[in-house]
Amino acid sequence: MRVAIIGTGLIGASLGLALRAAGAAEEIVGHDADPAALATAHQRGAIHRAEDSVAGAVAGADVVWLAVPAAAIDAVAAQAAPAMRDGAILTDVASVKSRVVESLQRAAPTSVHLIGGHPMAGSHEGGAAHATAELFVGATYLLTPTTHTDPAAYRRLHGLVAALGARVLAVAPERHDLLVAVVSHLPQLAATTLMNLAADRARDEHAGLLLLAAGGFRDATRVAASNPELWLDIARENRSAIVSVLDDYRERIGALRSVLATADDGSLARELAQARDARRSLPGKADTTGVLLWLWTAIPDRPGVLAEVTTTVGQVGVNIEDLSIDHVPEGGQGRLLLAVAGEEAATKARRALEDRGFEVWEQRP
Repeated sequence: MRVAIIGTGLIGASLGLALRAAGAAEEIVGHDADPAALATAHQRGAIHRAEDSVAGAVAGADVVWLAVPAAAIDAVAAQAAPAMRDGAILTDVASVKSRVVESLQRAAPTSVHLIGGHPMAGSHEGGAAHATAELFVGATYLLTPTTHTDPAAYRRLHGLVAALGARVLAVAPERHDLLVAVVSHLPQLAATTLMNLAADRARDEHAGLLLLAAGGFRDATRVAASNPELWLDIARENRSAIVSVLDDYRERIGALRSVLATADDGSLARELAQARDARRSLPGKADTTGVLLWLWTAIPDRPGVLAEVTTTVGQVGVNIEDLSIDHVPEGGQGRLLLAVAGEEAATKARRALEDRGFEVWEQRP
């Protein structure tokens, strides 16, 4: 397999290192608008060779990753898509999906398979110098299939991402943007606000304030050290979803202020306990050591059914470890098989699919 990575910053270079470590690609070709970034990625072994143009990098590639900011997707896709071979897969790593997927669909010819992606992994440090092959291990990697997604292409990309050690979940592009506004974009802005508040207080009231910053403050503000340009791009692309979540957050902060101002200790205790319990229930790294159970369902031969099934399973937090599709020559149907790890995951996936009207059977090893 030949892979092209356009953009060799932290994520792009880490993709290259992870693919090489997993033995998942025979050749990885890279391109970056910044020659220094491209040279660093090459020196670190993230790519086998560098190309000085987007078209040159993607020519002949089986999978093309656009590891560039969302604001650059339009221009880069316009150069990449026409140079890609028939049957190749075009994907990205942008942290917003609705507009990006629409843009890629416009740029990509019908002979190219488009599947949006977003690895929920990163660091407050940027650049290829900080890239690591372990960046995606145990991380959630979101794929955003649509009604246009080819099942065989989805399976190939799913397998490639899983080989990086990531936990692959499918979610609809528009749903993705609302979800990440809560779990990624709001935490960044909250950390930014808290850090600026503390810095202003230190300057205006007590110069030694930041010397008191212990683990809790440092944990809560760690992402405030992230690249401002990256977050400006994200804020522009996902503005409406972020504003909606900030409105909700503002209401909750206001309610908390009222609880404190009125000395309502009972309500405060409930809030603290609820948050503690929710935090303790956060899932850890994916555990795929259990027995894989196969679920299968008969699916109609119509556009969008793969996206419907995979996003339904992803919505209940179940990772699809593997999938395959058996096509039935007659009758306009096929059989979709999904592998999940363990009884609990199988039960959750089955119930979710049955609620959507699918008949599901279990195939044990």
